[in-house]
Amino acid sequence: MPSPIRASAVGEYVEGKIGALQTGILADNSSARATLSRLRRDINGSSTNWMAIGNDIYSDWPVESLGNPDDDALAVKAVTTALGLYALHQQSQSYGVAQLRKDGEPSISFGRACRMIGRNNGANPQGEATNNGVTRRLSAAEAAPTFEGKVWFFRALIKLMRSDDNRITLNYRDFARDLYLIQQSGNANQVFQRWSCDFFYQPPTTQD
Repeated sequence: MPSPIRASAVGEYVEGKIGALQTGILADNSSARATLSRLRRDINGSSTNWMAIGNDIYSDWPVESLGNPDDDALAVKAVTTALGLYALHQQSQSYGVAQLRKDGEPSISFGRACRMIGRNNGANPQGEATNNGVTRRLSAAEAAPTFEGKVWFFRALIKLMRSDDNRITLNYRDFARDLYLIQQSGNANQVFQRWSCDFFYQPPTTQD
């Protein structure tokens, strides 16, 4: 299956998982909280405990769109990473951090979400993308030679989003898709180009 189609299927699967989780979290469901705790421990830097999170990842794996998980390690990594980063982002938040699909609503990409960090606290005045700490981390993620190295910087940026007063949300469907594509050298450059555009580009304002 061509990678863009598989990448979209990864995003659809992750969005479905996160949609159910987010509904449970906002309803203060203990099972959803326990799931987030398991997934968060995995992304916080320790080795993956597959027996702990296997049911969360594989129990309803969509074979019709993603095939056998044993045959696509990139898809498994993208799904596991996206869910773990969502769990980290959602921790202790009273609102849903995942932007779930709504018709006509522009997607909040990872680049756009990073742009919002510090926007209203003086670090990023007038919405300009001048937060050097965020820019450094994005540049370091792009330069990291391994997927695991990139994820280390993504984790740091998600923590900044979580602690920001702007109540930053992220489209995890598109983020999971990009996490799949970024593992392939031929597609990684296009992903970072899109994120760069979303981070730096300011559309001209319309004046009356």
